[in-house]
Amino acid sequence: MKTKLLLASVFALSVQHTVLAQTDALGYTTVNMTMGSGYQNRIFFDFSANNIVSQPANSWDVAFYRASATNFGTRVNDAYDIKVYQASSNPADWNTITSNSIASYGAPLFNLDNTNYIQEGAFEQGSASYGWGEYNPLNHHIEGKVIFIMQYASGASVKFMIDDYFGGYTFKYAKWNAATSSWDATQTKTVANGSDDAYFNYFSFNTGEKVNNLEPAKANWDMMFTRYYTDYPYVDQQGNPQTMKYRMAGVIQNPNITVAKVRPEIQETANPVIPTAFSSNITTIGHSWKPTSGAYTDAVYYIKQGSDYYRLYFISNEGTQTGNMYFKYKKITASLGVTEVSKKASFGIYPNPTTADKKVTVLFDVKEKSNNKGNIEVYDLTGKKVYTAELTNQAGFYKQDLNLSHLTAGNYLVKINFGGSTETKKLIVK
Repeated sequence: MKTKLLLASVFALSVQHTVLAQTDALGYTTVNMTMGSGYQNRIFFDFSANNIVSQPANSWDVAFYRASATNFGTRVNDAYDIKVYQASSNPADWNTITSNSIASYGAPLFNLDNTNYIQEGAFEQGSASYGWGEYNPLNHHIEGKVIFIMQYASGASVKFMIDDYFGGYTFKYAKWNAATSSWDATQTKTVANGSDDAYFNYFSFNTGEKVNNLEPAKANWDMMFTRYYTDYPYVDQQGNPQTMKYRMAGVIQNPNITVAKVRPEIQETANPVIPTAFSSNITTIGHSWKPTSGAYTDAVYYIKQGSDYYRLYFISNEGTQTGNMYFKYKKITASLGVTEVSKKASFGIYPNPTTADKKVTVLFDVKEKSNNKGNIEVYDLTGKKVYTAELTNQAGFYKQDLNLSHLTAGNYLVKINFGGSTETKKLIVK
């Protein structure tokens, strides 16, 4: 894993606004989100604040991960349609690479999209142990070993190398001068991680400086609508399944959330069934909600953000002409009845009241493994135990279905014991 970052001061135009609350009969808020024509903007959306932050997508070239002093990584800006090539694994070759030709450099490198780590960018796919560099145990620095050439769809080229990482990045670059068929003078920059509460710092080759205000604080966004490359599946003329790199517009999720995709599922429903397979993959939502045109009408996403849960589905996709991607979402935490039992776990029961079949689902989010398994007990109002079951003690998100069909209609108490703590909820059986 790697990171990127930079220092300087250029202000990027940022537009922030709270979405007007358009709530339907089922309590879902409609968000008319747009990336703009040609996907010209990058959009951040925050569920808890119902807030959108929009910024120009083409105001930076390289982003440097800065969220940890001991973790590092990068991303190149896919809005520019950049392809990265490894030119050499010998830093001494910097001055001997006199051409921008990439004919002998093999396949291009891309930011990863099928990963749990947002900082696994194109430079991290180089041949060194950490993609672009090697760890020095004497000074605990990551020292650059790989020289790259970045080729833009516009025809521009940049020679690039990260020299060092230690709480910040020292890197150098040179632009290709088409008029002289040579590289311009090498520029060397050093950028500290800084104190911004964002995942990345951003750098522009056009200005030679860091670009400020390109990303909200880590806790202030959940979905980023942006361009990214993916391995797009297709079938060749011989009928064999293949993949090709294809640039998409879709969602990269914040590493602070996990997402479960369900398809098929009825989108407009008052009684959703929450799944258990939540993923940290940054493109769990990605572009999986849209076919070649429009949006799937049976794809639903469940978002877990701390102890809160949201349900989301897309209703419109107008493509590159407008960049419009409309969706609906609803906070469903209350309907799940989620309560923290201890710092180790939280649980919820739904539906409550039960439906006619008297079946109840218990959600159990184990944040930290306990020495002993937990249990669930159901009592009537006389104190008689009418149901009991054991719960797992392994970390993860689980659900357990309870068949309470033997119970008469009335009020009951559901008691959860886990990690030395107890939580009790009222349950209404119809």
